Amino acid sequence: MIELKTNPDHLHAIASNVRLTDQTDLAHDLDAAAHDMKNLRDYGERLERSTQQMSGEIQSIRTQRDEAAAALLAIFKPELEKMIDAAVNDCRAISDIEDRLDNLEDPGNLTDTVRSEVKDMIRDGDITISIAHV
Repeated sequence: MIELKTNPDHLHAIASNVRLTDQTDLAHDLDAAAHDMKNLRDYGERLERSTQQMSGEIQSIRTQRDEAAAALLAIFKPELEKMIDAAVNDCRAISDIEDRLDNLEDPGNLTDTVRSEVKDMIRDGDITISIAHV
């Protein structure tokens, strides 16, 4: 808060004394200055209260926002974890298949080796076959 170095009431008292010396213009200016100081002081106090109130409201809104974000995350987190796990598992299966194909033992007899690898992949569940009967 702004601290006034001049007391507006003291200015009014000086204005009264000046008025007695027939300097009405100066007395009027002193009264107006004192009145302006009181208005500015009151406005500053209202502004400070308003700022403190708004600061509290902003903090409350931030808290609500953070709580809402945490609640949304709690709702979405299980599904996100499932999606991530599925993506990681898909990557592992593809990586495993690629590794197995890269590590074929006998390049001269690829047909039997590939057949054996495909059977292993089907048995392990890396490859699934669906038959639709129409």
